[in-house]
Amino acid sequence: MKLFASVAASIALTVSSLAAPAGNTLDGIERGPYFTGTIKSGFPAANNFAMKGVVVSVGANRDVHVCYDTDLMRVSVAWTGDYLKFGKSQVEIVHPQPPEVAGKPIFGTQVGPGWAKDGKFDDVRENKQGRLPTEWAKYRGLYLNGWNVVLKYTVGAADVLEMPGQETVGEAKIVTRTFDVDSKTPQTLLICDSVPAGEAKGGRLTLDLPIAGSEPAQTIAIAVQGGQGIALANENGRVLAKIPAGKQSFRVALWKGAKTDFAPVEAALSSAPKLAGLAAQTKGAPGRWPQPVLTQATLGTGDGPYVVDDFTPPVPNPWNSKTFFSGFDFLPDGRAAVSCFHGDVWIVSGLDSKDGKLSWKRFATGMFQPLGLKVVNGQIFVTCRDQLTRLHDLNGDGEADFYECFNNDTVVTPNYHEFCLDLQTDTAGNFYYGKGAPWPPTVQSPHQGTMIKIAKDGSKMEIVATGLRAPNGSGLGPNGWLTVSDNEGHYMPASKLNLIRTGGFYGMRQTAHGKAPPDDKINDYDQPICWLPKSQDNSSGGQAWVTSKQWGPFENHLLFTSYGMGTLFHVMTEEVDGQVQAGMTPFPLKFPSGTMRGRFSPKDGQLYLTGLRGWQTRGTRDGALTRVRYTGKPVDMPHSLHVTKQGVQITFTRELDTATAADAANWAIERWNYIYSSGYGSKEYIDTATKKEGHEKLDVTSVTVAPDKKTVFLAIPDMKPVMQMKVKFNLKAADGAPVSQEIYNTIHKLAAK
Repeated sequence: MKLFASVAASIALTVSSLAAPAGNTLDGIERGPYFTGTIKSGFPAANNFAMKGVVVSVGANRDVHVCYDTDLMRVSVAWTGDYLKFGKSQVEIVHPQPPEVAGKPIFGTQVGPGWAKDGKFDDVRENKQGRLPTEWAKYRGLYLNGWNVVLKYTVGAADVLEMPGQETVGEAKIVTRTFDVDSKTPQTLLICDSVPAGEAKGGRLTLDLPIAGSEPAQTIAIAVQGGQGIALANENGRVLAKIPAGKQSFRVALWKGAKTDFAPVEAALSSAPKLAGLAAQTKGAPGRWPQPVLTQATLGTGDGPYVVDDFTPPVPNPWNSKTFFSGFDFLPDGRAAVSCFHGDVWIVSGLDSKDGKLSWKRFATGMFQPLGLKVVNGQIFVTCRDQLTRLHDLNGDGEADFYECFNNDTVVTPNYHEFCLDLQTDTAGNFYYGKGAPWPPTVQSPHQGTMIKIAKDGSKMEIVATGLRAPNGSGLGPNGWLTVSDNEGHYMPASKLNLIRTGGFYGMRQTAHGKAPPDDKINDYDQPICWLPKSQDNSSGGQAWVTSKQWGPFENHLLFTSYGMGTLFHVMTEEVDGQVQAGMTPFPLKFPSGTMRGRFSPKDGQLYLTGLRGWQTRGTRDGALTRVRYTGKPVDMPHSLHVTKQGVQITFTRELDTATAADAANWAIERWNYIYSSGYGSKEYIDTATKKEGHEKLDVTSVTVAPDKKTVFLAIPDMKPVMQMKVKFNLKAADGAPVSQEIYNTIHKLAAK
């Protein structure tokens, strides 16, 4: 499609192609047609943040960049030259500041609505945060067509498609915004801010800019091309396009440069282009990354009941894409969709192949720190920091063509710590994810530190629970239990596993959102079902329910992962007088990276895990996809736990050697508490009142082995509620196999017997 009438042989057109445009690889990474993040600019005003910024690089060399603010449906800034200042945030997981515009600004807008409502641009958002009301404007997603990006949104009842572009006239670079607008009422578009006074004539506006230092005199020129009856206006330094009702296809063209270079540009701006409309750009096009990346799986070995199979990530790859795996789920045909922290989704096939050959296909990219993924009815949903995204492959070529904004109600701030984490669905189809608290813990938005529920159709968001700090992983069981982990920090004495109730408050007072108890009842928060000491879990992950009969003796049991330690735990829950509590035992397995997300394959019934390496983790690889495969060999682990006023009852997965099980010397029990305070974490205390540190050792006065030879009862004097208990044992199975492990449990209530 030709965007300007030809005025000279030097006019060049930007076209889509299978191959990446020249200059597409920015700071060594080919990100695809767009990038999403919180984008900072100092133009046209200081701290011009696009909280949910979509940056599109256009032109043959991709050296003109346009940032859309999808909260406000404005162009926050367009610039030329260098891309963004990232630091190390795009090559590892660090505590990053928001990316900042690195090049030379061309035009921009101040923070506020990009389209008028009833002729006004007044920002009506509460605390100037979040997106505009739906009845004003609503971002709907973006289409990819080759290397073109088309944004879809609504303004009131009007449907809008918009595509950024760039044209060259000699050395001059003209930024274009092409629109299809279908509106029953007139609309007003904000084009740019902070320009000198001047009158628009005939759909054109040309202004001389103040000279800065020794720079040559600068001119900015804006033109509306195409459409019917569209008028430009300069109202107090704000350039507006006033669009009559009806269906309109038009383009806004903008240029800024030396006044002496304006003559050929003026001729181009005066042209009358033929606009074919943008609908053809929304049908899908040949993919950008057709070649798969082939890797070889390494199958686990050993003589235990569980082995770890390692599915080698697609590294290296032609695009230098980073594979910090952050979420995954299975497609109906057995393939898996895997998200990456830096914005990609890959489709991997061959997980069940006997020869271990894997094929990885890059499916999507450019998304804002995705940390959760769920497949629903064959469609891929991704938890991004800016929105819940539904991915569509419109033409069936194995790449996403439409990145649908399924819901973007969540408020975003520049604070790096408020990730949106994991993704689960209930039986009614509603979605759930956690949102992190800021760091330092000074709350700046209504959604920080909450558990969030999104309606099945994406139409509504609600806060389920508050008081969370870093809810990096959740689970939703067949019994309807919604669980979420949290990590040590302020008002978080240790890592823990929570059972979520609607309206619950889970301890972090900075994210209570009005639900924290008064200071004289500071400990009145929803207690976790289990605490874990730092030696076992310094940074928690997600949970998975064993839904498979093919994974040993744990069907319908809960599993827990540790991102920090790279550990998998079996969770033994019990309910006493309506209070759920639990104990955890680690599986004796090693993983190449942190463990965060777990799902059971509907095809082979085995547990698959993804995780990544970041701060506070022992992981050695950027990201890992692994399978915990049951070999069929005997499992020697605790199966259930029950605490009473008289002691502790443990049932094992198979029969024990009664002699070693009945010997009290083979059991060691300790307990301790934590102090809940504003401090970062807690030490371990024998007595919190006197702040005596350490563990209280408990005597096992007798051990009774039940007739089933699987269940033992440890008689323990002075049983009482405690935040942390440790049960260590060194036993043998009936066939002589060693059974040596530890249980970490929390006691809220004691059963009578």
